[in-house]
Parts: sequence; structure tokens; C-alpha cells
Amino acid sequence: MSTRLITGLEILLIKKSKRVYDKYKASIEFKYGTDRDNQPEFDLDSWINAVNGPSKGRIYGFGPRQPVSHVLGTPASPRRSILAHDIMSNEDVNKLKSELASARNTIEENNERIANLTVRLERVEKNHNVELRDTVRNMLRELNIPNTQFPSSSGSRNNDI
Repeated sequence: MSTRLITGLEILLIKKSKRVYDKYKASIEFKYGTDRDNQPEFDLDSWINAVNGPSKGRIYGFGPRQPVSHVLGTPASPRRSILAHDIMSNEDVNKLKSELASARNTIEENNERIANLTVRLERVEKNHNVELRDTVRNMLRELNIPNTQFPSSSGSRNNDI
């Protein structure tokens, strides 16, 4: 088993990572509380604050080759010129989730209405067919026309002429 010495630079990076993590975690807990269920998976504003903004066109933690424009999806700009309206807030996300849930409920309610109306329509259609058949049967009987197409529902054809 080989043991490797940790260099001074690595120690500084470990300390910076811990410092950034602690600052990010504190920011998240301040904004959203300590309950993990209420916290977003990632909050870019809090991260940018934790790393003290972009440096040399980069944001710490996103890799050495990722310019600010790739991370934020906006053109690179001077340090800390990132605007809150460029990033969707947790409140906006929750509002959209609420609207989506409401829309799903409306869709489910409408699907139930459609199912009920379909059943009612089938009943009306069946009743209409029965009434139509009876009307044709009676008209044929009154006109003394043999009824071969609309036999009586009793199965007996004696009454049908």
C-alpha cells in the first residue's frame, strides 16, 4: 500500500473547498431552512455567493474550462453582475409546481366529466335507438307493411305484419 504526501497546495484547496461548502450550506439553510425537503437540489445564487463570484471569467467548482457564460447561459460579464432575474428562484419553481398540480387536477376532473358524459350519451343513444325501432315498428304495423327488419323485442313475430 503506497502512502502519498499531501502538498501544501492540496491542503489549501481542501481548506478552500471546506470553506466554500460551509458558506454554501449556511446560505442554503438561511434561505430555505434546515429541512432538506424544502431545499433545492442546487442554488446557483448561493453557490456564486459562497465562491465570492466569478474569477477570471470562471466560477469555482465548475471545472477549469467552463466559462461563466456556459455555467449561467448568459454572456460573460464583469464580476458579480449576475442578476437575480436571470436565474429562476425557488419561489418561482414552487409556483410553477403548484400551477402544474392544479392543471393536473383540472385534467383529472375533466376526464371524469368526459367519462360520465360518455356513459350518459351511450344511455341516451340506446334509448333513442329503442324509441326509433318502436316508432318504425308501429308505423309499419299501421300501414300493414310486413316487418322483417324490425322484429318485436319479445321474439314473437305474430304481432308484426
